[in-house]
Amino acid sequence: MLATLTGLCQQTMRTAIAADDDLVAKGLNANKALALIKQLWMQTGIELDVNVFYLHRTPRAIVEAIGQGCVQPTDKILLLREGDRTRPLFLFAGGVNCFLETQDLVDALTFEGAIYGITLTDFGRPACSPPEVADEVECAYRAMKTIQPEGPYRLAGYSFGGVLALELARRARADGDVIEALMLLDPPQNDHSWPLLLWAGLMRRTITRQVKSVLGKLAGRALRRGKPSAERQGDAGVEAPRPGLDVSASHHSPPRRGHQLFFRFRNPRRSDYPLYAPQWAGGYTPAYDACARQLLQMKGLYRPSVYDGPLVFFASTSGSPIDCNARRIWKAYLPEARWVSASGNHLSMIVARKARKLAAVMDMHLRLIPISEPISASETSAPAKSAAA
Repeated sequence: MLATLTGLCQQTMRTAIAADDDLVAKGLNANKALALIKQLWMQTGIELDVNVFYLHRTPRAIVEAIGQGCVQPTDKILLLREGDRTRPLFLFAGGVNCFLETQDLVDALTFEGAIYGITLTDFGRPACSPPEVADEVECAYRAMKTIQPEGPYRLAGYSFGGVLALELARRARADGDVIEALMLLDPPQNDHSWPLLLWAGLMRRTITRQVKSVLGKLAGRALRRGKPSAERQGDAGVEAPRPGLDVSASHHSPPRRGHQLFFRFRNPRRSDYPLYAPQWAGGYTPAYDACARQLLQMKGLYRPSVYDGPLVFFASTSGSPIDCNARRIWKAYLPEARWVSASGNHLSMIVARKARKLAAVMDMHLRLIPISEPISASETSAPAKSAAA
């Protein structure tokens, strides 16, 4: 098993890996981790949790955990980075609970407190009765209290994790706790919550983009049909198929189950609801699949309400092609928000150089340094007004 896992680590990470190497330190990221998990499951039938690499950091430690049946962590809270445990930062990840996605940002923060990740709860409920955000927040609140019994609290969340951070702050304030810092990193809402005009505008842009893509492909095919066979095969990027290769199978992609235009009108309590979500790709391992379905139903059932406390909202400058403009959909609900532009799109804002710029501004707020003007995370060296969303 150790040789198998180490070999898969080398294959997916494309670098030499020894049995006692710290995989996170060696550069394991979210995409590589998911690929590794899927390959191991396909070969052995053993599925690792997406966050197992924080608890068992080397191939040898993971194999030992497999032998003990500990590949699915039971702890609600993970220690992502050591620091002062008397004033920690609690972080929610985006997507399906994979904190490796936020690793560049965590590494770049100079905040001296410990950084904890709050994982998602596997409620195991039937699809017709899925958990809601309030259920997840209640579990998170109790777990946070075991780490830090008294406030003030510092909370952050990326993508839909931002929604969880917001609602956890609301829950804590309702119990009399003080929120010292609340930072939302480009959280979306679901299609059902978007104002009608904003939703219609996004659908228009989406359909226009897809029509242009289809027309471009049709024009390309028509152009190639007008050329002799040898010339078509010589086109840049077009190779003659190797004998015996099934071209249709090698280029197959999962069929689309519906257009985002209709997703707004689907019932989140239906078992097939997640399959129509624009984020759904399919082909997941069993535990990951169940977690993804639960999260998408939870997101579909969520409805925003006014939060009147102070917070910092980091909105990506390029946004997401499947979501409405973050500032426009949230502004009415967050009257005390400070709006900060974060360079990049929804995915790239927490990666590499952009993550370091974002971390610099987050550090300012975590240290409670007064800032007279809103700061753009793309220009941390010189404070400037945020770009209008």
